[in-house]
Amino acid sequence: MATESVTSSILTSMSSGSGIDITKLARDLADVEKEPKENRITTAKTASEAKISAYAVLKFNVNQLVGVFNSLNDENELATPSASSSNDLKVKVSSTNGSTPSGNYDFSVSSLAAAQRNISNQFSSASESLNSGGAFSLSITTASGTSNTVSIAAGADTPQGIVSAINAANLDVAAALVAESDGTSPNYRVVLTGQTGSSNGFTVSSTLSDADLGFHDSSNGNSQTAGGINSQQSSADASISFNGLALTRSSNVLTDVIEGATVNLLDAHSSGDSTSITIASDRTTLKDKLQTLVSAYNDLRFALDEISDPESEEEEVGGALARDISIIRTVKDTIYRAITQDSSTASGSLNGLRDIGFNFSLSGDLNFDETTFDTVADTSFADVAMMLSAGTNDQSKYDGQAQGLAADAIETLDVLTDSIDGVFTTRTASARKAITDYETQLRELETRMEAVYERYLAQFTVMETLVNQLNSTRESLTDTWANMGNFNKK
Repeated sequence: MATESVTSSILTSMSSGSGIDITKLARDLADVEKEPKENRITTAKTASEAKISAYAVLKFNVNQLVGVFNSLNDENELATPSASSSNDLKVKVSSTNGSTPSGNYDFSVSSLAAAQRNISNQFSSASESLNSGGAFSLSITTASGTSNTVSIAAGADTPQGIVSAINAANLDVAAALVAESDGTSPNYRVVLTGQTGSSNGFTVSSTLSDADLGFHDSSNGNSQTAGGINSQQSSADASISFNGLALTRSSNVLTDVIEGATVNLLDAHSSGDSTSITIASDRTTLKDKLQTLVSAYNDLRFALDEISDPESEEEEVGGALARDISIIRTVKDTIYRAITQDSSTASGSLNGLRDIGFNFSLSGDLNFDETTFDTVADTSFADVAMMLSAGTNDQSKYDGQAQGLAADAIETLDVLTDSIDGVFTTRTASARKAITDYETQLRELETRMEAVYERYLAQFTVMETLVNQLNSTRESLTDTWANMGNFNKK
């Protein structure tokens, strides 16, 4: 009985077989080996992706700061002066810029600047031949003695041809062909007009037999002027009184009497009369920009704090650069230097933003004291404009000249934002390369783990084959022992 029991136990054990899903077991074992390696690579890849997002956030915020400095880079954008005239039929201001000082300015115009205007002989038509179709030339000589030759081509020896040739020569004398009536067969005259100012007179001669075409005849049948004198108007300077100071100017458009303003003289005053120009400068525009600068700086500081804080609750980029302290320090130092540096065009007592109301709190936030700014701007706005913008507009950064604090700050920040070798560009490129490497590692890991799975599967297949062979032996022994038992009973 004991022998039968042992035999039965052995056979029962063998009869159970492997009882294992070898395909699942092979896969599970391969996955157990793969999972920690895959998680480690995936975690590193996710961290690199978060870094790219963090760099993008920082670059956006730095560019916001750059944008504010750009808005401070041109003098004419720093303030918005408004001008009014007590009589805009006599004198008015057509434009101002941020440097135009506030105040009241008195103008009295004795006479306007005038341009010399001469007329030719009378012609029966615009296409009348003046030299039998042949070429000829005109000589226009200025009051300074400069002579300019205008060639009239063969076949173009007409009043219209003269006008076209003179205008094509781009001289300081303009020509026009004027019909004396609107009838079906009007007579024509060529009208020459020079530049305003007493020094801009001119004379005309030609190679024709009528050498000056009537431009200098004392009597040429000109019905437009009494006595037929051909010179309709002589050149003359404007004569004005500006705040009691007697001035003459060659033009009726004045750009040098009120800084940053263009003044238009429109008509002469009666004796004792004058026009008052009032300019009020609204510096709200500049104050708003300076407040925007504060907001842009502090927003960037907040972003830096969130991105570098490992305990930040910001989902996408919070703590993304917690282990990259070097770039956090680089950005903080660079933006601080942009705010605190001296202007390349310091003016008066103003060297930098600190002199117009900027300061830092103990926590590092940027503040703007409007009271300090108002005090400085009221007394030294021209210095403010010079310090910020170098007193220029649309200045090229390549001209080699000092450009003011705004442009200086932009250049300082360029080390971060440059699209070729800026910090954000190079760090982003490095992170993208790392992601590519991690993706390669994941593919290689997948290939290796598939090979491990195949190895396990092959080993378990051999085991299963052996178990099946044992099961076959068991069945054979079972039959043999059963027959032996039957034999003993007999």
